[in-house]
Amino acid sequence: MLHLLSNWYPEDDPITREQAEMLALMLDGLLTEKALEGFLIVCSRLVDDFGRHRTEDLANIFRTDSPQGRLALLRSLEHVNDWIGGFAAYERRYPVTINPSNPAFPQLRIMGIETFEPRLYRLLDSRALVYGSEESIAAHIRRTGRLPPVPVQAEPVLRAKPLYHWCSSGKWPSPHASREALQILPDWSNCLLRASIPTANIENSAFVAFNGDKDPSAEGWKFYNYFFEPLAQDHPPLRGGGPQIGLDGAPPVELLEEWDEATQEWRIVWSAAG
Repeated sequence: MLHLLSNWYPEDDPITREQAEMLALMLDGLLTEKALEGFLIVCSRLVDDFGRHRTEDLANIFRTDSPQGRLALLRSLEHVNDWIGGFAAYERRYPVTINPSNPAFPQLRIMGIETFEPRLYRLLDSRALVYGSEESIAAHIRRTGRLPPVPVQAEPVLRAKPLYHWCSSGKWPSPHASREALQILPDWSNCLLRASIPTANIENSAFVAFNGDKDPSAEGWKFYNYFFEPLAQDHPPLRGGGPQIGLDGAPPVELLEEWDEATQEWRIVWSAAG
């Protein structure tokens, strides 16, 4: 299958070839031509500014040690190809210019996440309000049973930084451990609330997470670059390594927990079951 690389990358870039070889290993014989073409649309977003790539990190997001995870990764890459219309359509429909800055960032939607991951977790600031209102996020969840809405991603390729609910399949014993694993800085969130989100209710809403960069030379720090960041790893000295997944829309919440400092444990403060 990898001999088809030259159909889209005739220059035979060694990093791209290494990424494709790693993908083939992760899929363990499942790789299709459509999935390979979809991968070549997104694979450059797994390469950082130093030429290192994070392709192997997809195994942690898709649980490719399981047949369900391998099939989900295959379906996700085929979906990229279908959503955009193929590699040639990507180059034609989303031209990139440097001056003026007009970037193009393909999204990687996680298809079939419910087949290999039963739930995700969203760490929240206990003091936070719903954007544009005076209602706390905790009160909003109790009232609606959902996280506050963010835009649904209708376009396969972004020209600006999107809003997601940053979630994880990981679950840690304390806010401190959660912050360390997910590299959540203290001024971003106190992480004292944790919402559990069943994946059976978020069909087509999950995306591989990214690290977005802003151009310091541009007025207003214009968003100009990103690379996929399946595992948190770009905010030292926090340990990192936790899996990251973005959700759009207003995902239904199953449980809301709050950290109890006195007992040093998570305490359920709201449940969808009543």
